[in-house]
Parts: sequence; C-alpha cells; structure tokens
Amino acid sequence: MTARESPATALDAAIERVVGDLTVLHHDHLSGLLPPERAALAAAHRDLATAEGAIAYHRNALMRLSSGSYPVDAPLLDRLRRTVHGLAQATAARDRLQDGVAAALEEVKAAAPAAAPADEELTPRDFAALLSLAGGGTMREHLLTHRVSVRTVQGRLIELPAFQRLEAHGLVTRDTSRALTVGQPVTLTDTGRTALLGTRRPPAMATPAPARPAGAWPTPARHH
Repeated sequence: MTARESPATALDAAIERVVGDLTVLHHDHLSGLLPPERAALAAAHRDLATAEGAIAYHRNALMRLSSGSYPVDAPLLDRLRRTVHGLAQATAARDRLQDGVAAALEEVKAAAPAAAPADEELTPRDFAALLSLAGGGTMREHLLTHRVSVRTVQGRLIELPAFQRLEAHGLVTRDTSRALTVGQPVTLTDTGRTALLGTRRPPAMATPAPARPAGAWPTPARHH
C-alpha cells in the first residue's frame, strides 16, 4: 500500500510542507535512501496511517451494526460494546502515534540547513553563484556524512551560505518534492533571471569613480 492509498492523517499537510510529497518520502524510505531523521519520520507516519485505518474499520463496523439491519438483541448489544471498545483503543493508539510523528517532524526540521536572513545583503560572489546556476544545479545530502552541497550542472560547487542567501531573496528555487539524498533540482526564479539581466545590481558593488573634467590638471604620479 502506497502513501496515497493509505488513510490520510492529520499531519499529512504539515509533513509535505517540510519534506515534499509523501509518496516520494515512502518510496525513498523503502529504497533505503533517507537519512536517519527522515527515515524515522517515514516509519512513524506509516504506523500512524495504519492506526487511522484501524479507526476507520471500527467506525464502519459500528455504523453497520447500528444501521437497523440487525434485530436489537443481546448478541447485537454485545457486538456493539466490543466494537465501541475497539474503536476507543484504536483512537488512543492513534493519538500516541500522532505525538510520535509530530516529534519526528521536529527532528527533521532541526536537521535541515538553517536559512539565511532575508535582509542579508547579497555580495558580488553571491551574484557570481547566481550566474553559475543559470543553467541549473542540484542540492544533495550525502548519505553517510549528511553534508548538504549544491553543484551546478557543470559540476561547480556553490557555497551553501551563498545559495541560502539567493534562496532567501527568492532568486533560486529547488524541487522539495524530491528527497535531499536523491538530489533536489535547482533553478532560477523569474526574479533571479531578471537580476542576471542587470535590473538588480548587487548592493556591495562599488560605484565607478566620476570622470575628470576636460582640461583638468592631471593627478601627480605616485612616488614608489
């Protein structure tokens, strides 16, 4: 059963905002491609979905027994009591597992690279990195060291702080529906492409010196 075929949980949307598509998360988990934090999250989410399935089973059984299709007698009342008891146990298990998934999600957030402040100035080296990423790139997390790196399609390594500043300013974007260990494609946004066309100058670039008026005395040569 895939993530999309399994019952929905209350934390699905919150998980997808952090790690991307749940189907990709569980596929990478089965393939052994996830770092420890994401693998723990995938396993916890799988158990939570199973618990939601148990709740749905007992609830449907309760609706069927109380639909009026069965005579009200001692056996029916006994089945109703057992079904309500099973539903209560399944709900308690679901609540415990939900707390575990929430904790695992926080671990994934804590392990993610810290984002650069959005108001931090871009340097000429940042714009050089932006130019290198014009043809695309990939952000990837190493399976063993868990070190995150960004490389262009030409194989040039981009400094992570520089990439984070570009991302914080909305100049680049990456496909978070893919796991970092698989590689998240990096592309320029419309704002990033506009910046490369010269409509946005790097704040740290020095302004050229004003031209000397015609006929002015030449500046004396420096003595070495």
